Amino acid sequence: MRKRKNETILELLRMSRELHACGAFDDDAIRRIEHAGMLPPEPLTPEDFRALLEQPSCNVYMLARMLNTTARRLRRWAQGLGKPTGAELRLLRMMRDRGVDAVFP
Repeated sequence: MRKRKNETILELLRMSRELHACGAFDDDAIRRIEHAGMLPPEPLTPEDFRALLEQPSCNVYMLARMLNTTARRLRRWAQGLGKPTGAELRLLRMMRDRGVDAVFP
């Protein structure tokens, strides 16, 4: 069922973007629609998290301060004993994709 729901959301987003291109939706409306249709990020594996911690501009204490959490919690994520969720997961995925310095200059 989840896959079907995602396909429906993606189809609605595609149609909304086409209507925006025709001028039926203004920029604010399309932004609200895209925000409402955002899919949850894929979970971060412990290997991805460890690779993030091994970057030269990042250590566990600095990352804990950036995410407003504890270093112990980050170590547990690196060991696979817990998983980041919500805003933490989005920030970590952005840091992994763009680099720590791009997200937190």
